[in-house]
Amino acid sequence: MKSILILLSFVCWTFLSNPVTNLSNEPDTAFELQASTPGDSLIKTMLNIDQSFPVDFIRWHLLMQPESQTFDLSINYGINQPNTLGFTAAGQKQSIQGSYQVRSGPHGEVYQLKSETAKVAFSFLQLNEDLYHLLDADQQLMLGNGGWSYSLNRKTPSHQKSPLPALAAATLSKSTPYVAVFDGRTPCSELAAEYAIPVSTECIKLKWRLTLYRDSTSKQPTTYTLTRIFRRAQAITGKWSINQKGEATIYQLHPDEKRDEALQFLVGDENVLFFLDKKQQLLVGDENFSFALNKKLK
Repeated sequence: MKSILILLSFVCWTFLSNPVTNLSNEPDTAFELQASTPGDSLIKTMLNIDQSFPVDFIRWHLLMQPESQTFDLSINYGINQPNTLGFTAAGQKQSIQGSYQVRSGPHGEVYQLKSETAKVAFSFLQLNEDLYHLLDADQQLMLGNGGWSYSLNRKTPSHQKSPLPALAAATLSKSTPYVAVFDGRTPCSELAAEYAIPVSTECIKLKWRLTLYRDSTSKQPTTYTLTRIFRRAQAITGKWSINQKGEATIYQLHPDEKRDEALQFLVGDENVLFFLDKKQQLLVGDENFSFALNKKLK
């Protein structure tokens, strides 16, 4: 009995001396996120960029420091230099420091960042340890365009297998359009290797347009057309379906030709789709492009 009491005392002392300080999914050590996002009016407001200043895209390097719950953000923004990944006249640069807090949202951990001195405030949703997505004022996924998305990618991804976040239901309502078009640009080599897409070693990006059709009576998925552009456009056709993996919703493409890639996407909401690999894990982009498609609204 005396031995048991001594053991229990030691266990209690060890626990109290080493309290658990990180109960969320937030990493314990500093980590860096990178991305290139659109430069529309909403993100200009969040980053306190002059609305009159012309911006095609914004390049992000965001250092998150969980121990102090502070951040250091470097942004570069301006007009895209044609046929390059950079800016005309090097663009404008800005450095922003501030603090952040993490709260639990309906779809996962939400990071809320704020800088009083720079008058900057924005938030993003953690999809897994390697991928995050910016949120609008209503805490909805921000919609990008055909050039850039609003995903933030971990610079040194862990590539740990993780469950998919439950972001959207599989319901196709009467209000859902019978034809939905999604555009985007992604990194090239990782996706090409995953799905055996024939490209050259000099390929740095792929352009995509996905058009989904559904039956006007049953409202169910029917066919799709996927246009992939490296040097020239290649159209892929087939059927598509909606699958569930746990609480996550996945759009699965079934190409007519077996040699074509059977891509699958995590549904973020009606406007944003995220590329998945063959094991149904989220793909992580780089500082130039993310693995997301954005709905074309007009």
